[in-house]
Amino acid sequence: MHQYIKVSGTPYERGFQYGSQAKERIYKVIEEYKVLFEKEAFITWDKAYELSKPYRKEIEKYRPDLVEEMKGIADGAGLDFNTILTLNCRSEIMFAKADIAEDACTTIGVPPEASENGHTLLAQNWDWWSMGYGTTVLLEVEQKPFAKAIIITEAGLVGGKGLNDCGIALSMNAMSVKKGKLGVPLQVLLRGALSCKTIPKAIDAIAKANRAGSACVGLAGADGLLLFIEYAPNDLDILLSGGEPCCHSNHWLSLKMILGPEAKNYSYNSTFIRLDRARRLVKKEDKLSVEKIFEILSDHAGYPDGVCRHDDETLPIYHRHSSVWSMVIDVNEKIIYLTDGTPCKFKPKEYKLY
Repeated sequence: MHQYIKVSGTPYERGFQYGSQAKERIYKVIEEYKVLFEKEAFITWDKAYELSKPYRKEIEKYRPDLVEEMKGIADGAGLDFNTILTLNCRSEIMFAKADIAEDACTTIGVPPEASENGHTLLAQNWDWWSMGYGTTVLLEVEQKPFAKAIIITEAGLVGGKGLNDCGIALSMNAMSVKKGKLGVPLQVLLRGALSCKTIPKAIDAIAKANRAGSACVGLAGADGLLLFIEYAPNDLDILLSGGEPCCHSNHWLSLKMILGPEAKNYSYNSTFIRLDRARRLVKKEDKLSVEKIFEILSDHAGYPDGVCRHDDETLPIYHRHSSVWSMVIDVNEKIIYLTDGTPCKFKPKEYKLY
């Protein structure tokens, strides 16, 4: 079951509230990454701790309040600042050292023209190491002058997927890049985009940043806007819905990015079948509802590496991946529908942002 946390006040105060309430889960996340850094990236926790330090200056230039928030998280959880910084740089540290993709997520965006209730919908499965079960928090953060938001993330992280009170939802699935650089970490970029009050400003929060790595960020608005941003450290492209449902997984769809110097052409092999399967299932529907999207996200074609991912029990525990949770966001209603595990087994719970 996910932990729901509300925070407000100064950056340090909201961080302290977060760290105090999520302490047990933060410690679990640390233990998880001690294993994953060693088994997947072949570095020790101590080495990762040192590698994270240069990112502090990049975060200070981008969103200095988030450095203060991390200090608060650390103090609230009884940890030092750099431990929390290491968690927030986990993508940059881990995947710069390992020839693997970060995620195996599948994302579906539905514009109002294609939804049953005329609302904008944004959905995804979060496929991650199964060791991550029990580490998810929903962080409701009041962060004036930025937008109030609910962020779905791992305990101790400042960014993630979610929804804000200005009617913007955000998803993320990983992309493969040949080489990252010192820059703003992924989790901080996600927080920056979700803190914005309009989608054009959210695009700017990514496009104008000194980006450290790569990802595909989905943005959906209550005003009907829907797009995916495929970005690498030095370039990006924007994929528009054109009034049609759009799907994404973990390989580059933009021809500009495919042919660019930074992008690898693939991550997990399952990325291709998941994208094809999602597109075909979406195409079958005249209009899409929240319930129908969860059915699509529960699809097992290619099991265990399908849209709804399950453990491959032939692999060691630290190599196993599954759909840790599944979400559908009704942006107009400001409701997140979120499962506690794979969507094929768990019914979604409702979380409304007021």
